[in-house]
Amino acid sequence: MASSVNFAQNTYSGEVLNDLLTYTAQGNDTYKEGLIHIKSGIQFKYTIPTIQLGKVIQDNVPTPNSTHGAGAGTTGGLNQYTFTERYLEPQEFMVYLEFNPRDYEKYYKFAQPEGNLVFRDLDPKVQAKMLRLLMDRKNEYIGESIWCSAKGGSAAAKITAPEGCTTIGGENAGGPMKYFDGAIKRILANTATNATEVEKAGGQVIIAGTTELSTGASVEAALNAMWKKCPKQIRKKAGLVFVCGWDIWDLYDQYLSDKTVKYSDNTKVNEYRFKGKRIVPIVGIPEHTIVLGEFTTGMESNLWMGVDYANDAEVVKVERLQANSELYFFQMRMKMDVNIVRPAEIVAWTAYKNAE
Repeated sequence: MASSVNFAQNTYSGEVLNDLLTYTAQGNDTYKEGLIHIKSGIQFKYTIPTIQLGKVIQDNVPTPNSTHGAGAGTTGGLNQYTFTERYLEPQEFMVYLEFNPRDYEKYYKFAQPEGNLVFRDLDPKVQAKMLRLLMDRKNEYIGESIWCSAKGGSAAAKITAPEGCTTIGGENAGGPMKYFDGAIKRILANTATNATEVEKAGGQVIIAGTTELSTGASVEAALNAMWKKCPKQIRKKAGLVFVCGWDIWDLYDQYLSDKTVKYSDNTKVNEYRFKGKRIVPIVGIPEHTIVLGEFTTGMESNLWMGVDYANDAEVVKVERLQANSELYFFQMRMKMDVNIVRPAEIVAWTAYKNAE
């Protein structure tokens, strides 16, 4: 991985570069709410192993032998040790923007840089601040792509969306969501009838319902159905949360406020909880969709993101657009991928469906 970056002939250590990469991945609701684990430095492929054990408790005998167990990976149950793998394979894309440095003069004026205007002798931390302002415009793309991206675009995704709703693998304000598979594509691919062995690794996602959620009562019914289907062994996990969009939460919040007997009056927002578990409304998850699972920033999270620089020689570039221009361009090449880890421990309600 690159240890330095060149901003218009100003080379400095990778501290700010790493800060920028982290900010690029973390500047969205999914990370800010603590719902995803980020694995950086994946140049090509990262394996996420999943292990399933069979019946490991047996009769006590002086010398165990093969007659006391069915063997690893077999269907007998005893001594079963099944090792499956899911992968993060970050795909390349680029952030590109042209801008006039004078628009940000108040952020560097105090540093009194010498030489050509902004980037030649300017303190690296000030440069990072300026670039963060630019990166703010791309956070919406990353946040939505975590959930709604599909490798190859909407045609390759083959997912039917409810009328008027976000297209999986379509475009958002930042650009096309076509470079890697997001969480919804991973969930639906896992439950498809023609799912591959890699897509089925780690068990099958539990689909609690597929109807559209257009009223607060239907949201409450969906939350109840999801909780009842939630595997018992994960119900007490601290990181177990319901994730939905703001459209879903607004329906449910209004529904609770309209009740005659309630815990909050209409001047307050109702508690973001159901059955003691957090409800986390975020920007990015598609409409008519709720996902229940263990989502944290730690390695135990059921949702991972892999990120890396696209290459070592040309990670981030900020240079003058051309010799006679005052404009500069900002270019950042990076890689990203998203995957679920233990599908059997995820419960989903979504009106999005596989087309085939």
